[in-house]
Amino acid sequence: MVYMLCYIPLVFPAMFLLERKGLKLSCSIGAFLTLAGSIIKCFAVDQNLFYLAMTAQTICAIGQAFTLGIPARLSALWFGPNEIGLATSIGVFGNQLGTAIGFVVPPHLVQKKDPIDVIEKNFYYILISVAVVCAIFFVLSIIFVSNQPVKAPSRAQLEIRKSASLRKEENDFEIFKQSLLNLFKNFNYILVLVSYGINTGVYYSISTLLNLIISNYYQDENENIGVVGLILVTSGLIGAVVCGFVLDRTKQFKYTTLIIYASSFLAMIIFSITIQINIWTIFLTTFLLGFFMTGYLPVGFELAAEVTYPVSEGTSCGLLNSSAQIFGILFTHTQGRIIITYGPFYGNLFLIIMLLIGTILTAMVKQNFKRQEAIKMALKEIQEHQHI
Repeated sequence: MVYMLCYIPLVFPAMFLLERKGLKLSCSIGAFLTLAGSIIKCFAVDQNLFYLAMTAQTICAIGQAFTLGIPARLSALWFGPNEIGLATSIGVFGNQLGTAIGFVVPPHLVQKKDPIDVIEKNFYYILISVAVVCAIFFVLSIIFVSNQPVKAPSRAQLEIRKSASLRKEENDFEIFKQSLLNLFKNFNYILVLVSYGINTGVYYSISTLLNLIISNYYQDENENIGVVGLILVTSGLIGAVVCGFVLDRTKQFKYTTLIIYASSFLAMIIFSITIQINIWTIFLTTFLLGFFMTGYLPVGFELAAEVTYPVSEGTSCGLLNSSAQIFGILFTHTQGRIIITYGPFYGNLFLIIMLLIGTILTAMVKQNFKRQEAIKMALKEIQEHQHI
């Protein structure tokens, strides 16, 4: 929860740095704060140091605010028009991979039945390993990350660079403020902003309350509930890459997004109806949920980038992530209260209704894809010059 709470107030400074100061600074700040929080955690293993552990976790959460919007921005700056969707998907893949590792590794090393000294020792092993990995990637980000390639990878980026060169004398804050105003005046973007928040908020709620939902039906399946959580995340890894690949090949931004969104809605219905059959059915339905809900993330990023061009992808996607955190907090709290009061079926029904609303909003997005139009116009100009 602390990650969601930290992201919401920090999204605007994080977006400003990413848009106006570049990838390298944002990536370095995020990596440094994650490293700092990870090191502090190593000194907070003792059960009497809970507040120190929460402080370290909060520092890591602040670091995430500077890195969460990077995948879409990096893919736009460094990859061509036929690679952007897949590049964004791989960025989302990395985020989900960390979550998957979190489901697998800690339960094997830290178990309740072990003596407290063994638990503390195993915690040290985990936290020191994480800190070492964070240190390596912090150094790599300092050495290798660059703001953008020398040559623009696409016509759309070339046009943005030309426009930026003409606005060098303008104040960075004023340019950023104008970008935000343009976003909030864009009705298509507002539709994507809300629908993205709903879909991702449902995913956050399901993943957070998974134990509470399933244990109502299967009280002695704690180990399998952990497997269900792992399936939810790992299927999302596959879904993110597959959906990004499909988007790159088809360029059907609205229809790809709408099909994936509607599939998430249907998967949620199937999950809710079949949950009482047996635990093996839950494995299958959870796979579908994770595949489509996480598969939607990179596609939603790219749809937002299309309808808001030439606004920076980091800014448009930063607001999408903020929307996801807000809806995640609201849905987790609301569904939790419904489950406790009325039972898990009605909690799931609440999420089904939300996904239906999100599907309708996605269907309302008009096919006004400005980035694709800019690429087509630039190619047309090239062809005309060649004929001359």
